[in-house]
Amino acid sequence: MLEFELRDRDAGARLGRLTVKGKRIETPLFLPVYNPNIPVITPREMRETYGFEAVMTNAYIIYRHEHLRVKALEEGVHSLLGFDGVVFTDSGAYQTFRARLELSQAEIVRFQEEIGVDVGVMLDSPSRGESYDECKRSVLETADRGEEWSRLRTEGRAAWEGVIQGGAYRELLELSCTLMSRLEFDIYAVGVPPKYWMSYDFEAIAVQGLTCRMGIPPEKPLHAFGMGNPIVLPLLAAIGYDIFDSASYAIYARDGRYMTEWGVKRVEELDYLPCSCPVCVKTDARELKEMTEDERIHLLARHNLYMIRREVNAIKQAIRENSLWELVQERARAHPNILRALIRVLEDGWSYLRRVDPVRKRSALFYSGRETLLRPELRRALERVRERLGCVKIPSALSETYPFGQSVLEPGILEFDGRRYSDLERVRIIADYQFGPGVGLRLIPDDARIEKSRKTGRIRRIWLDDVLIAALRPGDGFLSLHIEGGLRLKEALEPPRYRVYLADAPKLLDAVKSGGDVFSKFVAKCDPLIIPKEEVLVVDMNDRLLAVGQALLAGFEMGRFRRGVAVKVRKGVEEW
Repeated sequence: MLEFELRDRDAGARLGRLTVKGKRIETPLFLPVYNPNIPVITPREMRETYGFEAVMTNAYIIYRHEHLRVKALEEGVHSLLGFDGVVFTDSGAYQTFRARLELSQAEIVRFQEEIGVDVGVMLDSPSRGESYDECKRSVLETADRGEEWSRLRTEGRAAWEGVIQGGAYRELLELSCTLMSRLEFDIYAVGVPPKYWMSYDFEAIAVQGLTCRMGIPPEKPLHAFGMGNPIVLPLLAAIGYDIFDSASYAIYARDGRYMTEWGVKRVEELDYLPCSCPVCVKTDARELKEMTEDERIHLLARHNLYMIRREVNAIKQAIRENSLWELVQERARAHPNILRALIRVLEDGWSYLRRVDPVRKRSALFYSGRETLLRPELRRALERVRERLGCVKIPSALSETYPFGQSVLEPGILEFDGRRYSDLERVRIIADYQFGPGVGLRLIPDDARIEKSRKTGRIRRIWLDDVLIAALRPGDGFLSLHIEGGLRLKEALEPPRYRVYLADAPKLLDAVKSGGDVFSKFVAKCDPLIIPKEEVLVVDMNDRLLAVGQALLAGFEMGRFRRGVAVKVRKGVEEW
């Protein structure tokens, strides 16, 4: 019913594509929440003016109001909302904080199916996050309801979200992930207790998200319920959240609050409007203060939605540029709780982030504070120098290799050995750093010819007679293998290191030999330690080389995603 594929990534964030009922939407995805009883901005306007391809509404609220319920049942939820994009519906579980629900799970699941939602949500048992025992009850009750949902839903009528509970207790979050991952949900959502976001406890929110991202299947999107403050969205995306929803644009407007990327301001605090959205260029702070309440809510809600849209686009662009950590660090300087949360994520998430944060990036690494030293790409690089090269100081042979040659850091952070290396020594050190100790000597023999650029004098290609072994990428200083290099690397490394094994299907193997990309669903097994953007060897089940290329997925993700490319093939053996 729902398909998810990754198209690019940075930090723990995934620029992906969701396909549901034939409709495609991009992640990271923000869902403006629309209450049909309080139509501040209509779904049609959300799509036509703001470009939102998906919205969220509350199935329980629709059910409770007869005129809405009747129209939804007769014409469908899309007609009710006047929206032809993707519609997510919540089950109403959050309303239990205010009053007892009038519907059972059987009724709300059936109702969501009958009104034709694209993505529905099970009826979970939300937690207030008050105590360990209260959170544990929530975890166990939600798991029981998940089992009930699996018996109630009609397969193929809608995609479904399962809900993870546990407050900020890691043990309970891990238990909830284990219990809920056994069920066939399409998306997993995290129930964030209201007190966390009301008190700006971003550290607890980050711990929740990080624990859940590590605890659920990697191919499943992760949804943060109720997260709509722009200041925290980059951090949550960097953790690995794919979807966010909130009615904050309207709630903040009714409370006289104006969103910025540096935090939320009250209208009475503003002398100027620090924004150039269509709302703000047509008015000023004085006029905003003098408006009637309804007029002010109308304009503030629209500005707030523009600001959320802007931040989501900034996140997507940062993923494309591999500069998401820089965006997160910039936002962290706007609020101390964001900075604390970021440091906690970088410390606690090291074992996960080192596996998914790309090994090489399109942008430089900039120093902005002590948290920069915790960045996974820097820690991983220094670890490789110690473990693969056996060095304390960084060999100057790596002075143009990512991240050492693409970093703007404080003096003394990176300490090079200052030695002068021959061209042959240099490319061998890069090979050892990239693939493991001793690889350089076997990959690049003594009689290899090293070609340099006539303009810059930099190393460009490595040849053995007239056969190309590898090229040195000018942007990041890594080796890009060609077939001869792949064959030599395969002999230098014990299986399954740096290998991606394909299922034994003749047409598939022939396509890859001819240069076709490797799709995740055809990966039979692989080296689980492969990091995104690493050079990999594509082989058959007998370890015969088929192609060389660059991994787009981490090793532990390959074969799990049922859609999308796992390896971007550079050269197949039949093209050699």
